[in-house]
Amino acid sequence: MNYPLWSIPGLGGSWAVGLISVIHVFISHFAVGGGIFFAVTEYLALKRSESNDLTLRHNSEMLYAYLRKHSKFFMMVTTVAGSVTGVGIWFSISLVSPDGTASLIQIYSLGWATEYLFFVAEIATVLVYFYTWDKVSKELHLVLAQWYAVLSVFTLITINGILSFMLTPGGWIESKAWYEGFFNPTYWPSLILRLLVMLAIAGMYSLITSAQLKASESEDIANFRAYMLKYSSKWFIPVFLIGPIVGFWFFSQVPQAVITNIFTGIQSSGVGNFSILARSIYLSLILSGTVLVFALVGPYLNPRSFSFASAIAFLVCGLGVTSVSEWSREMLRKPYVIYNYMYSNGIRKADLETINKDSFAAFSKWEDPDNIGVSMFRQQCMICHTTDGYRSMKKLLGERDLEGIKTFLLMMRETDPEKNSYLNIMPPLVGTDKEVEALAEYLVTLKPVKLGV
Repeated sequence: MNYPLWSIPGLGGSWAVGLISVIHVFISHFAVGGGIFFAVTEYLALKRSESNDLTLRHNSEMLYAYLRKHSKFFMMVTTVAGSVTGVGIWFSISLVSPDGTASLIQIYSLGWATEYLFFVAEIATVLVYFYTWDKVSKELHLVLAQWYAVLSVFTLITINGILSFMLTPGGWIESKAWYEGFFNPTYWPSLILRLLVMLAIAGMYSLITSAQLKASESEDIANFRAYMLKYSSKWFIPVFLIGPIVGFWFFSQVPQAVITNIFTGIQSSGVGNFSILARSIYLSLILSGTVLVFALVGPYLNPRSFSFASAIAFLVCGLGVTSVSEWSREMLRKPYVIYNYMYSNGIRKADLETINKDSFAAFSKWEDPDNIGVSMFRQQCMICHTTDGYRSMKKLLGERDLEGIKTFLLMMRETDPEKNSYLNIMPPLVGTDKEVEALAEYLVTLKPVKLGV
């Protein structure tokens, strides 16, 4: 615990990170999927412009006009909103989980530097792409679109290794070799899944911009609108055909303890944190099925009757799937921030025995000797809990008196799953008996309790 911690009263710091992260994930996925969408669609427009068929050449002109208009919002969202939320994630995680953030930077310094280089090149390319419409040849403009797509995919390739490492560090735990952690057991299924989702998100946004075309203005626009809606819906096909197979591959690579947690949640549906995880997975599957049916009966089979309001509803479902899936992915690695290496409160698994022997005060640079209980709570509990808001400590302790709280905390200090039923969802408590007693004395002041209950 080398850093002070920050938390939002009532909400907790983890919610701040989560909200910013979900927005950034949606934008970053749109940036990669949208880059591929532009490259593929502009290639299609170029080929049709070279056709002898007048109908295809006319369709090409409309495609170019559509892409030109589409690219302005794409550039603004990816360069401005994407950059701001990206910085927001770094700012929030460095405050909420400083030890975890420091470890990821130290382990993958070269990886982060590489990702930043690709990101800067990606931003420069999309700016050049947008501002060179009608100023360079169609062939050269297509090359810019293809370069942007390649750079955005390489950004994903880099960041995916670090994100998947947090759940499945693989052989890195023993060897500390960066490549074993980077190309970890879930690297490839995670990469493919994200690419599939990114293509679907690109199609989802294209549905919105296509649905905004005014069919009443002319027959040409009505036909082009129907064509684009059907074309956009086809971008969902890969994720629904290949996604289940890759998803099964992904879950076959995660630690067995994670699978056990999921089934525990299914079996105890309605009670506990694992139940919340199970329900989030249910919700993700239900929303995914809704999107699939929606895409089939809406823009694919009935593009002319597909409305802008329907496209917005489609986007909401898609954002819901992305949000719930990302939250579930974060929950899978609980109680770790780096699985089997560092707990969510920044304490390394290898340090547990030493801390319990020497004292938490000797380990933490931010221990207040006059308020040991408060310091224990801030450093070990506040990463996930608040006193009376989200994941309320008052609610968790219930009506326990001082002795009951002490007994509970001593149980939390156990590292044997048979003795500590919370071990799969919360880090074990660390500290000497005196420090545990000080924490109990602080916790009992949070809420009046009924003695003897």
